[in-house]
Amino acid sequence: MKFSTKAEYGLRAIMYLADSKEPVSLGSIARQEQLSLAYLERIFALLKKANLVSSVKGASGGYYLTKTPSRTKISDIIKALEGDLYQMECATCHAGSCRIHSVWVQLQRQIDKTLSAMTLKSLKK
Repeated sequence: MKFSTKAEYGLRAIMYLADSKEPVSLGSIARQEQLSLAYLERIFALLKKANLVSSVKGASGGYYLTKTPSRTKISDIIKALEGDLYQMECATCHAGSCRIHSVWVQLQRQIDKTLSAMTLKSLKK
């Protein structure tokens, strides 16, 4: 399993937001994290659609978290950016009846459990 740059950049950007008390412009995040502004705009559209961030317009506007860092789960961020990433299937057995299918199911559950237990606050430590 491999996360895309959307997940990596999205986590970096949202961590930057978690450190700020005020709304932050995407331009500021792009400069600080050395990320493409156009790519961040696409990432933040997904985060906003998932209600993880919101924005304020104007000269002192920008994006902010909709929940506190302690209530923002990493699993929610990853799902917003990657979709249902954890849907693992056997390459040759699409019915889920092969002998190793249970391995994929257990792995899927562990990944979800781990990411659901992690919050932005826990990553800041």
